[in-house]
Amino acid sequence: MTRVMFALFVLCVALAGEARQAWPPASWNAPFEAFNVAGPIHYVGTEDLAVFLVTTPQGHILIDGGLPEGAPLIEQSIRSLGFKVEDVKILLTTQAHFDHVGSLAALQKASGGQVMVMEGDAELVAAGGKGDYLFGDRYTFPAVKVDRVLKHGDTVSLGGVTLRALHTPGHTKGSTTWQTAIVDDGRPLTVIFPASTSVNPGTVLPSMPTYPAVGADYEKTFRMQWELRPDIWLGGHGSFFGLADKRARQKAGEVNPFVDPKGWTASVERRWKAHNALKPGTQN
Repeated sequence: MTRVMFALFVLCVALAGEARQAWPPASWNAPFEAFNVAGPIHYVGTEDLAVFLVTTPQGHILIDGGLPEGAPLIEQSIRSLGFKVEDVKILLTTQAHFDHVGSLAALQKASGGQVMVMEGDAELVAAGGKGDYLFGDRYTFPAVKVDRVLKHGDTVSLGGVTLRALHTPGHTKGSTTWQTAIVDDGRPLTVIFPASTSVNPGTVLPSMPTYPAVGADYEKTFRMQWELRPDIWLGGHGSFFGLADKRARQKAGEVNPFVDPKGWTASVERRWKAHNALKPGTQN
C-alpha cells in the first residue's frame, strides 16, 4: 500500500468514525428550556426532539417522547414548569420511531398513564420497534404496553381538553396528526401536532413489498394536512416548526410567534414540492 493510499484509508476510517458518532445527532438529546407555547400547551422536549405537555385540572397529556435515554430530561422539564410526571394520565404518539417513542416505556412507568397509539403503529410500539417496514429490527426501543388502539377520527379527552386523532400515514403506517382547540389569553386558537411527511432513505415510492400503499398513503396525508387551517402548528422535531427562532422571538417579547397560520400553508407547499421531486421507482 502506497503512502497516499494509506493516508486515504486512515482518512476514510476517521470520517466513518465521526459519522457513527454523529448518529443520533447530539441535538436529539441536548437539553432545551421548557416553556409555555400557548394556553395549556407546554414544550418539554430536547433541542430537536419535540415533546409536548398539555395540562388540565384533571391531569396531563404527553404528546411524543424522545430517545430511550431522554426520559430523565423530559421528566426534568416537566418538573421545572411546576408539574408532576405522576400527573400525566395519557401518553400519545405521532409516529412509532425510536426517536419519538423510545422513552415511552420509562415515562409510562414513571407516570402510570395510559398509552394510546393509532392502528398501524400500535403493534410496532408494543413490539419495541421490531418489524418496522423500513428499518426491520435495526432501531428498537423498550417495548410499551398499549392501552388503547386508536382509529382515524377518535378523540381523547381529559380535563376539558379534547384532541382528535387524524390517521396520516406514510412516514410510518400509523403516523398521527393531532388536532385540538385551546384558549390563550381569551383568544380561541386551533392547534395541530402534525405527523412527519419526510421520506426516510431506503423508502421506495410509490410501493414496496413491506408497505405496498406507501405512496398512496403519503398523498392522502398531504391532502389531509393541506385542508387543515391551524393557528398554531408544531411537530415532532423542533426544526420542523422553527422552534429555536420562535422561542427566541417569544422571549424577546414578540406577540406569540407560534401563532403562524401562513407558515403552515407554506410548510405544506414546500414539503409537497419536495415530495413530488422524488423519482417514482427509486429509493430516496
